[in-house]
Amino acid sequence: IRDSRVHAVLYFLQPNGKGLSALDIAALKKLTEIANVIPVIAKADTLTLEERAHFREIIQQEFKKHKFRIYPYDTDELTEEELELNESIRSIVPFAVVGSEREIEVNGETFRGRKTRWGAVNVEDINQCEFVYLREFLIRTHLEDLIETTSYIHYEGFRARQLIALKENASSRTSAGPSNGGAYQR
Repeated sequence: IRDSRVHAVLYFLQPNGKGLSALDIAALKKLTEIANVIPVIAKADTLTLEERAHFREIIQQEFKKHKFRIYPYDTDELTEEELELNESIRSIVPFAVVGSEREIEVNGETFRGRKTRWGAVNVEDINQCEFVYLREFLIRTHLEDLIETTSYIHYEGFRARQLIALKENASSRTSAGPSNGGAYQR
């Protein structure tokens, strides 16, 4: 059976240094209710390491302030090791990434990256970009949990809300009387 559900939403944040915009807050409020949201700082190479750390701190504080449920989640079933892994992941969320589809050569070394005015960014170098952490997180350490969380938390929550709405809709129709707007005719 092919699974066509969305298991993760990568939410890209503009590296403005100020925090979440009103649009980000509205979007994250809705998205975190229905999906596993993983925030990412886009174009992280536009920030210095200090700016990146400060921006991450601001974003993490705003997640707490707005009570956004950001993936990964902790549950009673997790082992101590899994809880520690989740905590270490949460400490670097949002992931700061730099995108590149090209292989470049610098000083005889070829890597996926991007040349800039001040040098080159290697997307596989954890000192420059957190893409490696994001990839490990999505594909190796949490893939199965993303699928299960989609099924047991988000899909079942959606299903329950739909059934409640259907039940409320049906009960409001029966209390309104016949289909002529509730007015009885002789």
